[in-house]
Formats: sequence, structure tokens, C-alpha cells
Amino acid sequence: MQFEFYKNILAVNNYRQIKQLDNDLIALEKLKIHGTNLHVLKLDKEVIIVEGVIQKIELGDA
Repeated sequence: MQFEFYKNILAVNNYRQIKQLDNDLIALEKLKIHGTNLHVLKLDKEVIIVEGVIQKIELGDA
């Protein structure tokens, strides 16, 4: 998994599975993104792009 963060936009490449998708939490397998006003700009089998105020990123099986 690779990710880039720039100007409140986070791009995650090669993610595996979406577990939860809410306004303040996006949980992928082995990655959790906490924040406010999180919006998915792009979602396909290769990449997920999220925009919003990112407060915390947790890696692993948290």
C-alpha cells in the first residue's frame, strides 16, 4: 500500500478492502483515516482519493 497526502487530499494506492466509509472515518484493511468532512473523490480497484481535514492516520490492524 502506498499513500500520498497534499493539501487535505489523501491518495491511497493498492488498498485491499473498504471496511467502513463514514463522514468522519474511512477504514480500509490495515489503514484507518480519521477526520472531518471526509469525501471520497475517486474510488476504483487501484486507488482511493479522499478529501477533507485529516486528523489521524492509523496503519496496521488497529
